[in-house]
Amino acid sequence: MTYRLIGLSAAALVLSATAFGKQSAPQSRVDAIWDAVDDRVAQQIDVWFHEGDYPKAIALLGFEATYLPHDYDVVTNLGWMRENVEDWDGALAVYEKFRKDNPQDKDAALPEGQFYFMRKNYVVIPALLEPALKRRPHPNVYRILAHAYEHEKRYADAIRVWKEYLSWAPKDLTAKANLDRDEKKLNASKN
Repeated sequence: MTYRLIGLSAAALVLSATAFGKQSAPQSRVDAIWDAVDDRVAQQIDVWFHEGDYPKAIALLGFEATYLPHDYDVVTNLGWMRENVEDWDGALAVYEKFRKDNPQDKDAALPEGQFYFMRKNYVVIPALLEPALKRRPHPNVYRILAHAYEHEKRYADAIRVWKEYLSWAPKDLTAKANLDRDEKKLNASKN
């Protein structure tokens, strides 16, 4: 109940601050109000986080995610905090919603892919991350996907992903080592 009141209080503050500004204030004033709200929300989340009051921090992050649903950092912070309190279903729901609400973001599936990887649920990762490869996503998309394929003993797919990644990041020595390892595993599996 208390956490719901926090969110409602923050929402009332935002609405009252912007309601007066919309009729007579220029857009720059409204933007300044939102910037002040963002700064204050971030400060309070930090305070509650450092005090160990994770439920309050999560509640305020949830509020922040409602008005910044496309902000990767806000949404992943919310998911990460839910994971910290072992609210696995809540974290997954945050990541799924972000992916579905942000189809234009080439990295939208990365938080969900990381979640499944950390939970050792490798079989679902390819369907999430393969489509992103067409858009040259964050290197971690390639890394997680290739490792998921390796865990599933799909070495040819892992090799393909490593090679695609290395075609534009040829100096990644760890990726080269992983490619070599998967090529050896593929060859060993044929014998």
